[in-house]
This record gives sequence, C-alpha cells and structure tokens, in this order.
Amino acid sequence: MTGLLYAAFVLYLAGLLLVIIHNGIGASRLGPLSKAVLWLGFLLHTVALGVRIYNTGHAPMASMFETLIFYSWCTVAVSLFVALRYEERITEMITLPVASAALFFGILNFKPGGPLTLVLRTRWFETHVTASFAAYALFTLAFSAAVVSLVYDLRERDSQAARKFSDIAGRSILWGFALFSAAMFSGAIWAYLAWGVYWMWEPKVIWSFIVWFYYAGAMHAWYVKSWRGRGLSVATVIGFIIVLFTYLGVSLLMKSSHSF
Repeated sequence: MTGLLYAAFVLYLAGLLLVIIHNGIGASRLGPLSKAVLWLGFLLHTVALGVRIYNTGHAPMASMFETLIFYSWCTVAVSLFVALRYEERITEMITLPVASAALFFGILNFKPGGPLTLVLRTRWFETHVTASFAAYALFTLAFSAAVVSLVYDLRERDSQAARKFSDIAGRSILWGFALFSAAMFSGAIWAYLAWGVYWMWEPKVIWSFIVWFYYAGAMHAWYVKSWRGRGLSVATVIGFIIVLFTYLGVSLLMKSSHSF
C-alpha cells in the first residue's frame, strides 16, 4: 500500500511541476500532460485507499496516517474538479503542495490498520470524519482561490479574474460549510452513542465549533451582506489557518478524545 502512496506522491510532484511550467510560460502542451499525470496519481491514491479499507474493514479515519492520506485524496479530488469545471489551473499551485505535504507526512506516520475500537464502531463516526475532511479539502480550495484572488486584486491586473477566483472561494466555502455542518450533526449523535452526551467541553469539540461558526459568518457575509472582494478573501485565508490549527494543532498539542 505504501508503495502506491509513494508513487502517487511522486506523480503529484511531477504534476505540480508541469502545472507551474504551464502557468509560468504558457506551454499549452503541458496542460493535458499535467492533467494526465495528476489523474494517474489520483488513481493510484484511490487504489491505496481502497486497499486500506479492504484490509481494515472501515473507512480510513482511525489514525493520523489514515486521516492525512484521506485529506490529501480529497484535496486532489477538488483540485481536479476545478480543472474540469472551470478550466483553471492556478489554484493547483497551492492545493497540490498542501495535498502532497499531507500525503508525505501521512506516509511518515504509517500505522498498521485493524478493526475499530467499540466506541468508534458506528456509521455515525465514519460519516462524521468523512464529512469533516471533505469539508477541510473544500476549505483548502477556498484558501487557494482566495490567495489567487488577492494577488490579482492587489496587482490590479485583472479584476474579472479576481472576481472569478473570489467566486470559486465562495462556492467552496458554501459546500465546505454544508459538509462541516453534517459532520457536526453526525458527531453529536456519535458522541451521544459513545458517551451519553451530545456535547463535551474539550479542545477539539470547541475548536470545531469555532470553525463552524467562523464559516457560518463567512457565508452570511457572502450571501446576505453581499460582501465580496479583498475583505472576504482575507477572511478566507484566516479561516484556513483556524482549520489547520483545529486539525493538527489541537490533535498534537492538546489532550482530547480526538487525539491520535
């Protein structure tokens, strides 16, 4: 399995290099080649996840290794979707390094899999974690699009392009918020089944609520107040920093039932 992941990692790096050259010098022939390389890496990554699920009998969510490789997979998936939907390859220059780094550190933290402990043996747990990391991937895409939008906006080179990337960021936040809301709901049910309470005052739960509340504010600004442009892009970048701390900082620095 790790061999497949290493191969996917190398292909992601090769795809990233091709995307950088494609964007930097406008080499049109490299565009299709970079897509093919990324799709091949994504296919190998998918097979590796399938092998892990088959060997353990559960979704890849029970360790730092599993969550990192799943988060990486989701991030590449949304990157490929943007490439297909918008014919846009610039956001990949941020999402692919993030996905590759997550995959690399996941491989370094490899841990043999096995059956879930009794407290985790419920579909609510798998739904909770799957929705959480799919949302994290969309927040990563939103961060990438927001950074690109800020670059265009600050250079005052192409206001139409800035609006396009701002729109990608807003839509990514919308779907990410929807998935994260599902994660919060399923997590509350899982907590009740496991510990008899829907809410626990512990770092991971509190910071997850902060993430949810923060992006709820971003959605309100986007759709109700019609807040666009530089302000929302900066808020999106800050939101991604909060997401990173919630996932890695809390898990590594604080004691929690969610710690790996």
